[in-house]
Amino acid sequence: MPFHSKYLKRVSAFFLAKPFESGQYLDIYGITRDQAGEYECSAENDVSVPDVKKVKVTVNFAPTIQEIKSSGVTLGGSGFIRCESAGVPSPAFEWFRGERKLINGQQGITIKSYSSRSFLNFNNVTEDHFGNYTCVAANKLGTTNASLLLNPPSTTQLGITGGAEVLLSCWFLVLTLSSYTSLMYLKNIVLQ
Repeated sequence: MPFHSKYLKRVSAFFLAKPFESGQYLDIYGITRDQAGEYECSAENDVSVPDVKKVKVTVNFAPTIQEIKSSGVTLGGSGFIRCESAGVPSPAFEWFRGERKLINGQQGITIKSYSSRSFLNFNNVTEDHFGNYTCVAANKLGTTNASLLLNPPSTTQLGITGGAEVLLSCWFLVLTLSSYTSLMYLKNIVLQ
């Protein structure tokens, strides 16, 4: 009795396939990661009705980093860098600052990794936290990395510090809402 087997995806896409000698596995050539999904296996012969089973096809591929982004950090505050990656199997993540590997829980840094992303969290940010950070994503098929330069927050184009910006805002408010006398009083305070 002849035995026929074929794989097809729900969208009726057919692939060239070569069965292994045992007849239980199918080697699919030229498959790409976007072709992963659920397929149906249909086996039929002249004796019985076709037997149809669903199988899940997983396409393994080396990781790629899709995005690395900072939430923005300020001195004394907190923030994070997020690293988004794709890969099958799911990649393992590591973080580096310069050439030094970072360890979870040290120097005010915590690392939380999930299947497709990793977060490098900063608590009580100091000047020592600013610098170049690298996210490394790896699985059995490959390794990739991406870097981000974490800079301190910039000041205004005038080079004014945060306290002076607030005073300048108050001066504008006084100018628009108060009398000339109040403005002169505030001007004397600013110049002292």
